[in-house]
Amino acid sequence: MKWKQRGFLLILIIAVISTGILLYERINTERQAKTAEIILDYDEFVTFAKQLDMTPEAMFTKMAESQVSSVAIKEDSLYSLVEEGKPITYAIYKNLIKDIHWKDDFSGEALTYLENHTGDYDMVVSTYDDALYARLKAAIIARYDEDFYHFFEESDLKVMVLKGVREDLYYVEYGKINDVNSDGIKNPRTIVSSAVEDIGLGYDPEKIAAVKASGLEINLRPSNFYKYNSHIVKAYFDDVDRYGAKINEVIFNGNQILSYQKETGQYSPDLYKTLKARNIPVGLIESGVQRGFSEQDGIEYIAKDMDYEVVRIFPIIEYIQQRYDYLGYYEGPIEIENTMYRAITERNIRSVYFRPFKKTDFTYYDNLDEYITMFDQLADRLSAHHISLGKSSVMPYNGVSPILLIFTGWGLLVLGLIILKWVFGLSDKWQVIILIIGMVGIIGANYAVPNMSLELFAFLAAIIFPTLAIMVMFEYVMDLLKLKGQIAFKKIILKASIGLLGSLLLCLIGGLTVGAIMSKSNYLVEMSFYRGVKASLVLPIVIFIVVYFIKMGYKRNEALDQSPIEDIKRFLNEDFKIYYVLILGVVAVVGYVYIARSGHETGIEVLNGEIIFRNFLENVLIARPRTKEILIAFPALCGVFYLAARQYKIALFPFTLVAVLGFTSVVNTFCHARTPIYLSFFRELIAIGIGLIIGIMVMFVLELIHRIYVSYSRRKKYE
Repeated sequence: MKWKQRGFLLILIIAVISTGILLYERINTERQAKTAEIILDYDEFVTFAKQLDMTPEAMFTKMAESQVSSVAIKEDSLYSLVEEGKPITYAIYKNLIKDIHWKDDFSGEALTYLENHTGDYDMVVSTYDDALYARLKAAIIARYDEDFYHFFEESDLKVMVLKGVREDLYYVEYGKINDVNSDGIKNPRTIVSSAVEDIGLGYDPEKIAAVKASGLEINLRPSNFYKYNSHIVKAYFDDVDRYGAKINEVIFNGNQILSYQKETGQYSPDLYKTLKARNIPVGLIESGVQRGFSEQDGIEYIAKDMDYEVVRIFPIIEYIQQRYDYLGYYEGPIEIENTMYRAITERNIRSVYFRPFKKTDFTYYDNLDEYITMFDQLADRLSAHHISLGKSSVMPYNGVSPILLIFTGWGLLVLGLIILKWVFGLSDKWQVIILIIGMVGIIGANYAVPNMSLELFAFLAAIIFPTLAIMVMFEYVMDLLKLKGQIAFKKIILKASIGLLGSLLLCLIGGLTVGAIMSKSNYLVEMSFYRGVKASLVLPIVIFIVVYFIKMGYKRNEALDQSPIEDIKRFLNEDFKIYYVLILGVVAVVGYVYIARSGHETGIEVLNGEIIFRNFLENVLIARPRTKEILIAFPALCGVFYLAARQYKIALFPFTLVAVLGFTSVVNTFCHARTPIYLSFFRELIAIGIGLIIGIMVMFVLELIHRIYVSYSRRKKYE
């Protein structure tokens, strides 16, 4: 049916063009975000300054000599004020009145109100510092509704009462209380405070003055209270203007975005309007497992409303701060620099929220010049990727055309039909029927469930292209087996190189297809995820095993029935040996490690030696190839072709199984949409090159073993 072949070819050409357009649009989007920002955390650097007997101004003046752009200052809160030693106290009313002498501290209207109108969970705040009281009072009035607060100032002790409810309580559990018979009597919960201690109370002018005197910009981090907050947006931006802050991205403090209300589950439209009018993007703080973002109520809504024009922020959290002199191999902050480099180049991070190097949980390394050197080295390394340090940059919104996606889906459908034809001998009639139904279904799915269909197409691409590579590998192996070993070693190297490049090129095209499909902005900034990573790693392996039985059989030779059913019977009738169980156990462990290590959420850690090797590759190459590809999978693929050429059919299965892991790994590289497409592409090109070189070395070793075996066994004369 020539018309069917022409139709398939036409669909594939259209699909290639459509995929290419999607790919170009993604590349063009990613290349517009080529600057990253270093932001210092005010609180930790001031703690560091105290350790060095430096003033905050002196500390930030020194840090201004490096590539740092700004300093982030959080709003004051009751908790932070007490922690900083400010002359202020606070307590929940229910705890306050437990002291029988509590009334001695209050007088006049404040005492009358506390005795008659205060709720059990209201927060009672008091201070003798008039200036501090005036600043906090002004901040509260500017931010919160009138029914939230009451002020009393007729005496020297200034009092504020802030309304609280039971749902806001903080408590601790001290364990079960037993009687003398060891029977449980109580499991007490002691109320210690409430969420009111963490609400935003404006910014300390002294902190801002210290930063501005250093020449660094200030980034004001707003806090939210989930109720009584109708004025909070205006108050925040009034502070931004008052203090001359230049906000490259707004970094919300706490677990909610500014103006979010728990009762409605929404944020104020004023926040969106002001951010858009001032062209300020929202900061997404990356999670501790370096996947996705830290949850803050309302963050997904505001990011979506702003068309995902956001800034991904990498926080230097404590375990990274402590990677100074890492592994006893790296001197100084080299590994901390490495983590920032990877975040910026590999994960579309455009702002690093930096904290100082930690020596212990409470002390810091004290060489300030190391910060300047480290940031200079980081800037130099980033320049190879055409990224510079300065103001954070934002990728413009990138959508995915439904029409182009449909055409790409049709191309995947045709490739799937080609695979079915090869594996099961699907007739031309059924191919046409499935093609028509599939094309209609792809159109319907793309408009009925667009987000689901996008991930489905990406998943299909992640399965189909490794399967095509399996198909090429098998056909190549069958051709080599037909040569009956009559081939020179030089030709084996040539044929193995061609086979490796051909099969991996298909996988590379598949990866680019996945990257093109998942080029929507919410995937690029990792607000959404490709959820088929594990399945797309496992399913091609299952397909390989099925195909192996169909194409290669089990202990099959020309004298036996070569149908897959007979192969299965021979396998099931096999004498079961103990070493089979041992081999199966090893395969299971290796498989688990392979799947589990495909993300950051697993408890399986990378070996120290591998970390050092990875970092070496990262420093000498534009993109670090995957270790499992260059050291295991790709050399195994060369081994497959060598063994087939030398007629060692019995050893083919384990080598081909390992090679298939490489096929899935290549495509999987592109499933992480947060990684720029150019980096994934070069990573795999480099991996293929290094893997081929190591593969050729493996073939030399196998050839040496082969010659020794032939010479020893005298079974045949070596050519």
